[in-house]
Amino acid sequence: MAPPVVYDPNCPEEMPVPLPNAPIRRVTDVLSVQPPLSRRGHGPGIVMFLPDDVPAAGGQKLLDPGPVQKWAEEGFAVAFATARPDLNVPQILVDALNALIDLGDILDIKAKLAIIVYDELVIDQVYRASLGDERFACMIGYGTAPSVEIASTLPLLLHILHSYSTQAQSSIEAHLYPVSSASFVLPDSSAYDPGSAALAHSRSLVFLRKHLGGPHFDLEKIWEEHTYFEFASRSVAKTMGTMVAEPYVNHIPTMSGGVGRENLTRFYRDHFIFSNPADARLEVVSRTVGPDRVVDEFVYHITHDKQVDWLLPGVPETHKKLAIPMLAVVNIRGDRLYNEHIWWDQATVLKQAGILPTYVPYPTPEGNVHFLRLPVAGAELAEMLVDESKGRSNAMLGEGWGVVRNAA
Repeated sequence: MAPPVVYDPNCPEEMPVPLPNAPIRRVTDVLSVQPPLSRRGHGPGIVMFLPDDVPAAGGQKLLDPGPVQKWAEEGFAVAFATARPDLNVPQILVDALNALIDLGDILDIKAKLAIIVYDELVIDQVYRASLGDERFACMIGYGTAPSVEIASTLPLLLHILHSYSTQAQSSIEAHLYPVSSASFVLPDSSAYDPGSAALAHSRSLVFLRKHLGGPHFDLEKIWEEHTYFEFASRSVAKTMGTMVAEPYVNHIPTMSGGVGRENLTRFYRDHFIFSNPADARLEVVSRTVGPDRVVDEFVYHITHDKQVDWLLPGVPETHKKLAIPMLAVVNIRGDRLYNEHIWWDQATVLKQAGILPTYVPYPTPEGNVHFLRLPVAGAELAEMLVDESKGRSNAMLGEGWGVVRNAA
């Protein structure tokens, strides 16, 4: 059956796909548990200590959720407490262990749990208290390190604000960040730094999987599922069903896409899924899979027989065949997409569509008007990307390019 060409809210393929729903469970007045918020619905456990007082950011990146939701979306069960001065850390660890085990089959790795401390003021206390229980397989801390004299074989990952020597401590992995506060990773903090926070999160994810044994997801399969719903079955609801609660997409050259579920759903419905021509296809050139990202090189092939809003906004159909090299950097959280950064050379799109001239007037310092041959290539870009033998390197560096007296 041919895919739909327009959005039909009554189509069975457009029935809403429910998001993972696992309400927070209150354990004590200071401890709660968030079950995993992945589609899988089960995973390893984390005991988390959050800071007591995080200054309000006043307009930071609200799309990036706090640590509890983020790690739950990564597929972890999270027992969390706020690190108040009077907190009984040893008792919290005992209660957290019991609460996670009480989740039953939701906690699929019961012999290994991790600790994440976001408040540097309690890192020492938590570290000391954790050493008596072998079920704690690793610990992550932000801002500083435990006292050197209590260091043990417990694997420890530190995201720190100043240099810290780990030469004699093989169990400690430390990363330095150019930030002013340990709260750089918390979206509701005035110290929040998006780039450093994303890097620290990726490093933490690798560390946790190494020491807990999971969770592991097939990122290629998740990405291919998403693109199938975009280009093959053409379902807005199912496309959004592959994404976290608040995702975003950014097509860099045209600044099109959507930030947040409501905006992105509207973009997919009105400007993307049904905007692609019937013969649209993706030709994968290479793929790199990381712990939480897929990076695809591909060629987007279409006949421009309709207006493609996201690619050529406002440009009527030219009926030209386009072959556009693209790059997708796709961030996957758990078993759902968080964001997509899609890149391409807009100049070759305009050239292949017959919109961009080969030569443009170029005034010289002497006051004469010559012509500049624009350093832009057409479909040969895609041909050489797919097969390097089908192109010629450095052609633009030879004669006939740059400033010329007369346009050919």
